[in-house]
Amino acid sequence: MTSEFDNKLNVLVNHAWDQEIGSPHIDAWIKNFNGGFIDSEEEKRYCLFMLSRFMYFGKRLVREMLKSLFRDHFQNPLRQRIRRNYRNTRDSSLIDQFYAQELATTRFISIGNPSESGAHLLYYFRQVNHLPKDLFHDISGAFTSVADRSGVIRSIPREPMVSRYIFFDDLVGSGDQASMYLAKELKKIREGTKNLDIRFISLFATTEGLKRLNTPMLFDGNATCLFELDGTFKAFEADSRYFSSPPDWFNIQTARGIAHHYGEKLFEAPLGHRDGQLLLGFSHNTPDNTLPIFWKEDGTYPWSPIFIRFDKVY
Repeated sequence: MTSEFDNKLNVLVNHAWDQEIGSPHIDAWIKNFNGGFIDSEEEKRYCLFMLSRFMYFGKRLVREMLKSLFRDHFQNPLRQRIRRNYRNTRDSSLIDQFYAQELATTRFISIGNPSESGAHLLYYFRQVNHLPKDLFHDISGAFTSVADRSGVIRSIPREPMVSRYIFFDDLVGSGDQASMYLAKELKKIREGTKNLDIRFISLFATTEGLKRLNTPMLFDGNATCLFELDGTFKAFEADSRYFSSPPDWFNIQTARGIAHHYGEKLFEAPLGHRDGQLLLGFSHNTPDNTLPIFWKEDGTYPWSPIFIRFDKVY
């Protein structure tokens, strides 16, 4: 770690990153940059600067975001709707009563199988929001398949009294995974039972991914997130917010060249899946839309990641 960045990175390590990432991780990572694109010291300077702009969310902050997600995108809107339905009542006991009824008819469902990050975070989502565990299922626990007389397979709720299903994930990048996993399932669910309230919430979503989830074949306008990542969250675009006020020596095309040069040795998408260009990671995992130089661990090319990604094994 060079003195130019010591203070900034020390603050990040001790406060923003909750000491989950420390100096040994930084030192091991920066040694990857050995002068393959430009002078090695310049590469290290650029990469330490990019690291200082990386958005890393540790366990403590993720839990606080899960509280905000529940409060802002479920609890408060539902309580406000109940209040409006009863002539703008201020009777808190009445609102509490009907809110409890609405909550009892809701199920939260993770995207993917129970071993993936969505299910992992739903565990903390349940804890920090003090919710009963019977409100949580995977999709097979919430629905069962039935065939009609013509042999068409439909999905119906296992609990007939449940009318609201909220699908959950930590981050929506391109929307590929959610579309691949859910399009057919949602079609069978809608054909099996009319008028279900089917929604989606996440901590983060790109504008592109959110738009894809809000198409009629998926969530039809009922997908939302706590933080939307628009085009300014792409690291090397002209309006990148990461490098909006860089030092005089910084050149964004040089930074892109370094990331691409090493990224193409590590991953088929050198700047992240679908050209994601994100500088974003969590303590539980790093999305593949983030620059691979930060997260990729590849036995075919020696590389020490700093925000390691645990890839799915299909």
